[in-house]
Amino acid sequence: MFEVQSGIVPKAQKVILYGPEGIGKSSLAAKFPNPVFIDTEGSTDKLEVNRMKKPTSWTELIQMLD
Repeated sequence: MFEVQSGIVPKAQKVILYGPEGIGKSSLAAKFPNPVFIDTEGSTDKLEVNRMKKPTSWTELIQMLD
């Protein structure tokens, strides 16, 4: 038969924060539950967060987002 599900289906959220430097984008995102950063400009060095290595190309960045 058919299975009925209810409630929230948990899945990873992909978020992009954009704004001028020094405004607190990384600090805000560090407060999200279990964030993983793709640090393209080295701004998370002083934050205790999970991060992926800096992408070396646009293609690599897109692959990281997938």
